[in-house]
Amino acid sequence: MEKIKFYLPDFYNKFALNELIINLLNEYPECFYDNIEIGAVYGCFPGSLWNGGRVCPGYARKEQVLAVLKEYNDRGIPCRFTFTNSLLEEKHLYDTFCNMCLELADNGMNEVLVNSPLLEEYIRKNYPGYKVILSTTREIKTIEGIEKETLNDYYIIVLDKSFNNTDKLVQLKDKGRYEILVDSFCMDACPNSTKHYKEVSRAQLEFDSADFPMCPAINRDFYEFLANETFITTEDLYGKYFQMGYNKFKLDGRAFNVYTVMESYMYYLVKPLHRDKVRLSVLKALERLER
Repeated sequence: MEKIKFYLPDFYNKFALNELIINLLNEYPECFYDNIEIGAVYGCFPGSLWNGGRVCPGYARKEQVLAVLKEYNDRGIPCRFTFTNSLLEEKHLYDTFCNMCLELADNGMNEVLVNSPLLEEYIRKNYPGYKVILSTTREIKTIEGIEKETLNDYYIIVLDKSFNNTDKLVQLKDKGRYEILVDSFCMDACPNSTKHYKEVSRAQLEFDSADFPMCPAINRDFYEFLANETFITTEDLYGKYFQMGYNKFKLDGRAFNVYTVMESYMYYLVKPLHRDKVRLSVLKALERLER
């Protein structure tokens, strides 16, 4: 049977949480849902001009980049770069840091999310060993638009959340090519999402903070998102959608604190009977790391 793959957020800033979950999944598989695996962990290293979706300021040293890549890749887990900045110009293609990251991770295992056709062409030409994935930040909301993109040799296409819990997921063909963002923290039918993505892209390019009103979702608890129309429950994920042929599911969380993201892991990855046990193990480990 084909595995159910989950794609976790933030390989750098939430490294400790992700490492804990991956280790617990390997050590206590009976506590987790059957037939699951971590398909990749997505994100970027701080200071990456090509980053999009969420602002990621700061910087990472070369040795930090190498260490993070090694920890995931040695466990057989790809790192997926969120190089989805939608405002890139040709001059940005030659950014030293982003090119260094791709060179260091160019081992045939790792992946890259794209939005900009300009950057996509550059990566395909200069780093052909990467699996190229079309980002949900492209915001394609029609079946015709999505199926047109299947002609472009993407390894995976991440669907816009507006497809969730609608007949669109039933109608799409070749369902194994698509990845579903199951727990978008953004409000349903957010009128500002396109503006938000562009503002994040600008802020990343200008080493600035995003000049955008704080999303009202940012301070909400994970379990408040169950009321969203686009939220996909575990019952539907493991039942209806997996039975349809979908087996790739993305968990949101780059912009949220580690405890909110932890709860999404408890909900989607851990069997209800064992959630308290696994949660306590994670909390104790995080407490030790914070001392």
